[in-house]
Amino acid sequence: MQLETVRAQGLAHNSYFLSDHGEAIVIDPRRDCEIYTELGIRECAQIKYIFESHRNEDLVVGSLDLQRQSGAEIGHSKETRFRYGDHNLTDSETFYVGNLKVEVLNTPGHTNDSLCFTVYERLHSETPLFIFTGDTLLAGDVGRTDLLGEGQTISQSKKLYRSIFERILPLGDHLAVYPAHGAGSVCGHNMGTQDVSVLGYERQMNPLLQLDEERFVHYLTGQHLLIPPLPQSARPEYRRPTTNSKRSS
Repeated sequence: MQLETVRAQGLAHNSYFLSDHGEAIVIDPRRDCEIYTELGIRECAQIKYIFESHRNEDLVVGSLDLQRQSGAEIGHSKETRFRYGDHNLTDSETFYVGNLKVEVLNTPGHTNDSLCFTVYERLHSETPLFIFTGDTLLAGDVGRTDLLGEGQTISQSKKLYRSIFERILPLGDHLAVYPAHGAGSVCGHNMGTQDVSVLGYERQMNPLLQLDEERFVHYLTGQHLLIPPLPQSARPEYRRPTTNSKRSS
């Protein structure tokens, strides 16, 4: 088994190349994706799947370009309304890469289509090895919950709390955590400088994981983070002033 972190400088974005016994997956590929095919050649591994943890708004994902180069199948959440993709992933769906099993976890909160990917050995599938957490759980932080608008921040924060405390933390303190972002990303508030963490460490040291649901939601709804501008198509329509209006003298 070989796991490589591929960093996109300037975006604090982490993507991952995981290979085992001649097959590989890529998690959240960046736009300049030749690096993954180069890793495949180096490891003598055919990229079999490309998995997206959620719909990214802060970067251009490289899934389609990587599919053209490798022939891999793309998987994203069934909640992701994209016109591409081979797998609309659902909770507990499993895929096999070499001697590894990859299980999909539905973890809404940061977005409604957020997924995590838990990796097991095929022959020892009771105990997971590590987890790719996307923007759900970050090192020292959690994903922001305000991107769907102020009116949905409370409900998204409650979803995120349940995703972390009911889906991820019960997997075990030994679990290595590989998030999609590091310090400097706009997708969190106070991320640590390390790219990888351990679930037990996050349970003890991540300040957000020390809170009950009420305080967790209160904290996230009280954040005032930078909000990216709306795309042109979502902005209010501009209407040119009429030319026959009278000017006051």
